[in-house]
Amino acid sequence: MSPLWRDEIGVHLSPRRLCMVRLKRGVKPTLLAEHEEECKPAQANEWTAALQALDTLLAQPVWRGALLRVVIADSWARYAIVPWVSELSSTDERVGHARQLLASTYGDAVSDWEVRLSEAPPESPRVACTIPVALLEGLRAVCARQDVKLASLQPQLVAAYDGWRHRLPAAGAWFVTVDEGTLAAARIGRTGWDRVYSVRIGSDWARELKRLQTFGRLASASPDEGQVFVDAPQAWREVAGAAGQDLQWLEEDSAPMTTLQRLARARRLAA
Repeated sequence: MSPLWRDEIGVHLSPRRLCMVRLKRGVKPTLLAEHEEECKPAQANEWTAALQALDTLLAQPVWRGALLRVVIADSWARYAIVPWVSELSSTDERVGHARQLLASTYGDAVSDWEVRLSEAPPESPRVACTIPVALLEGLRAVCARQDVKLASLQPQLVAAYDGWRHRLPAAGAWFVTVDEGTLAAARIGRTGWDRVYSVRIGSDWARELKRLQTFGRLASASPDEGQVFVDAPQAWREVAGAAGQDLQWLEEDSAPMTTLQRLARARRLAA
């Protein structure tokens, strides 16, 4: 079967929840299966329980024989904006510079994590993301054990931004995604992201809503640059009510969804 027509499975991995969707590829992708379940990690931010649940499900017939697209919760990712340095001429040098910036922000805890850099034109800043090597090795081991090809792997902030990019301004706004226990935000500049934040959040959504609104004030150098576009669980929108009227709550349109867009919808409804 051609890879263009092969089914795809979308997986969202977070410490306490696993979401999965399977789409039949074609001119009009069709949802074949959807699943979400609670995971019970032994420790906060531990990934073994989520990987075990994924391993078990991929062994079942309904989830076999498809490409895998995985989104990792932002609780397992760290970000930094890496400025352009003309003296750095190779990819290894740029990754090494990014690793230094991440370590200066997050400390030795991320010193042995895997670092990836976004693509960007020359002289433009790049986004660096780092994820624990042990988590990535565990995921790759699951894929090998279940004979599944890992087609893509992205952290939540990056995947959410890509899914909503067509609905966002070209520059001068904040994009915020709310995940389990984490709020991550990127400011959209003229050449891409120019600021990025990731903070731990609690279960007091009204309090965290005020945190969201501070991003609008940070970006409000002019009225046109004060918008905050929010990708959040459905329950957040209901709690926000009138207090969230100054935020741009992102809603799906009627266009056909990709595997990751369908996965994101399932995650928002399940949270």
